[in-house]
Amino acid sequence: MLRSSLRLVACGLIALGAVHPAASQPVQGTPVETGGPRPLPPEKQKMILDHVKRSTDLPQASLSEPVRVGMTIPPEIELLGLPQDAATTVPTVTTYNYLIVGDQIAIIEPETRKVIQLVKR
Repeated sequence: MLRSSLRLVACGLIALGAVHPAASQPVQGTPVETGGPRPLPPEKQKMILDHVKRSTDLPQASLSEPVRVGMTIPPEIELLGLPQDAATTVPTVTTYNYLIVGDQIAIIEPETRKVIQLVKR
C-alpha cells in the first residue's frame, strides 16, 4: 500500500512539474531576418556591367526623379532581364531585373518593382 501511494505521489509530482507556469508563457527569442532581396555580390555586378558595355542598344530609362535604392519604379517603365550567364550562375537572382539610368544600373526586384541596388557604370 505504501509503495503504491509513493508511486501515485511521484506521478502527481511529475504531472505538476509538466504544468509549470513558465510553460504557458510565450517563447521569446532573437528575431530572425526572413531574407528579403539581397544585393548582388561584386562578381555578379561585374558580369552585368560587362553585359551592358557589350550591348550598346539597351534602352535608357527616363525617370521623373533621381534613381535611388528603395524607390518603386513605375509600371510604365520597361525592366530588362538579367543576362543569362548571371542568372544561371546565381540562381538567387534569376528573378531580378534591371534598368539603366544615366551612369547607373538599377537592380530591381520585379514583384515589388523596388530598386534594391545601384551599380555604377
